[in-house]
Amino acid sequence: MRQPILFAVAALLLLAPGAHARQPQDAPAHTLETTTVTATKREQKVRDIATSMSWASDLDLDDIAARTLQDATDLFPNVHMKSTSSGNEIVIRGFSTWDTALQSPAGLYVDGVPYPLSYMQNMYLHDVERIEVLRGPQGTLYGRNSESGVINVVRRAPDGTPRGSVFAEVGSFETLRTGASAAGPLMGDSVYLSGSFLRHQTDGFVENTHKGSDSAAGHKADTGRATLRLTPTAALDLRLSLDAAHSDDGIGTMRLDTGPVRSGRLKVRANARDDASSDLVVPALAAEYAADRFTVTSITSYMDYAYRMKSDIDRTPAPVGLSDMRIDQDNATQELRVASRGDAGLSWVGGIYLGRASTRTDMDRKRLMAAASTALHTEYTEETGAVFGQGTWAMLDRLRLTAGLRAERTRLDGDQTYETGAGLRRDYGKTTDYTELLPTAALSLDMTDNMTGYLSWSRGYLPGGFNVFTASNADNFHYDAEYSTNYEAGLKTAWLDDRLRADFAVFHSTIRDKQVRQEDPAGGVGAWKFTNSAKAHSTGVELEARAFPLAGLELRAGLGYARSEVDEWTVGARDYDGKRLPWAPDLTFNLGLGYTHANGLFLQADLFGSGKQYFDAENTLSDAGQRTVNLQVGYRTEQWEFSVWTKNLLDDRHAVKKLKANGQTIVEDGDPMSFGTRIVWRF
Repeated sequence: MRQPILFAVAALLLLAPGAHARQPQDAPAHTLETTTVTATKREQKVRDIATSMSWASDLDLDDIAARTLQDATDLFPNVHMKSTSSGNEIVIRGFSTWDTALQSPAGLYVDGVPYPLSYMQNMYLHDVERIEVLRGPQGTLYGRNSESGVINVVRRAPDGTPRGSVFAEVGSFETLRTGASAAGPLMGDSVYLSGSFLRHQTDGFVENTHKGSDSAAGHKADTGRATLRLTPTAALDLRLSLDAAHSDDGIGTMRLDTGPVRSGRLKVRANARDDASSDLVVPALAAEYAADRFTVTSITSYMDYAYRMKSDIDRTPAPVGLSDMRIDQDNATQELRVASRGDAGLSWVGGIYLGRASTRTDMDRKRLMAAASTALHTEYTEETGAVFGQGTWAMLDRLRLTAGLRAERTRLDGDQTYETGAGLRRDYGKTTDYTELLPTAALSLDMTDNMTGYLSWSRGYLPGGFNVFTASNADNFHYDAEYSTNYEAGLKTAWLDDRLRADFAVFHSTIRDKQVRQEDPAGGVGAWKFTNSAKAHSTGVELEARAFPLAGLELRAGLGYARSEVDEWTVGARDYDGKRLPWAPDLTFNLGLGYTHANGLFLQADLFGSGKQYFDAENTLSDAGQRTVNLQVGYRTEQWEFSVWTKNLLDDRHAVKKLKANGQTIVEDGDPMSFGTRIVWRF
């Protein structure tokens, strides 16, 4: 209970008269502006979108010192980022999958380009304009991998206004962040150029006592982006961009919590290598032609991604063995769409999508006893084609109907080789294709000028795939798609002359053919397979509010509850009915208070938290949740910004991962308290 009490005390101190003594008495209260977003693939006001939606601006992200997408998701109810040494995953409304899955039920798009692999999802944030979140299945507009929702990251584009910035940040655990960005016109009002660069490096907060190293969780990352924008006419806008990123990551963060070689919080005792690296290159071309009544948009992208990871097999000082994993993916996409313009009675968008991904993975388990070693090599392709359309019709002055449909066809073709150190070799493959129809429908009613209610129904799916890490034969190589149907009702409201906005949603989602991981006795010791053996559901609510009660003072709050559990799943004598889905906290919440004085001084205080979550299908491993208090205080002008910050001020102790291995419990600890200072120069 210490955290909420201390946070409340801090809030009362900030609200004390002295905090606003220098504020002019006649200063007008700030009002919330009408927000226009593009997550629905056309410009729409948030109020007109009949689904639960959140967004955060660049200033919102700066206020909470959001350095990664995981930091940003703290702002959004029922959105949780699982980020561990074994990968990342966006969990929306309790929709999760197994720990090492390559694809997530939630989609991530950056400037319209899909980032399909879960390892890509906890991206570093720099030069971001806003982040938009759509909750619930978004199959009609986004297709596959949007079963629980979509996060849309929009970055700044160059225009006729020159701008630039340079920043440096130092923090605890030998953390250093530096970055720069610049943008402006290159040739008159028709050619613009922008570029940005970010470096993040830290020793991390985990010590390997066996190796005598305090950088077991060290990270080094470099990311850069260049954009060339051409506007040869008033109607035509061309943007050619190139993104590149490289990281070297220490992943020695898992410790034995039980047994003779157990270790305490933030200390590990593994003997083998624990490091990973990734490389990402994304060239993309976005073209937009704006006619009087419609806009034509084309987004073409190519992604070259490589990930390497070496990790200790048993997490002990004993020289048992090493896991060596490699992932390479080439991903090409093309989307062409046409969307209406203006405020006519019918707003619509329609288009086609083509995508092809070629993936190669290797999973070698090299043991001291060579005969017990295994090697798993997989190559597979995914080819997808889709046509889609969605429209909103103002049936009456205040009543709107939204309907849409997507037809999507996917072909999977994979081959795998399994080998052991004892000389066993198996070669097998699988080819399959399927066609999905993904509809949506919604009714929204402007009950008053400041209150809109809606009812919606939608479908989404998570495509099937291949077991690239633990398969050993043809029977446990492939699994099929899972499907979800969502029913939702919500209210979007504005009060006090637009100084307070509050949105509420309640939902119920059903999941059939749920993809689950279970032991495969036929595959041998340690073999797992992925099947479509379960039915599940998720039921919950979302509430978020934002207010400007006084000039310079902002209050923000969000609450999400999602109870996701199994309805039907039996494996032999084990009955999982009623068990909670793993990696899905039942509760997420945030409470924020920010104050900015007219002279540039600002202060931001936030409480972020999550409820209980389980880490295994049996619900035997769990964490009670976290309560994290963050503070930031600084000075901001148009040209300069200086701030000091602290995260997890009260050093809340929580786990982000737990698993069982060889009868012992392995734990990965969450971030401890950290602090730092930042300076920014804008020009």
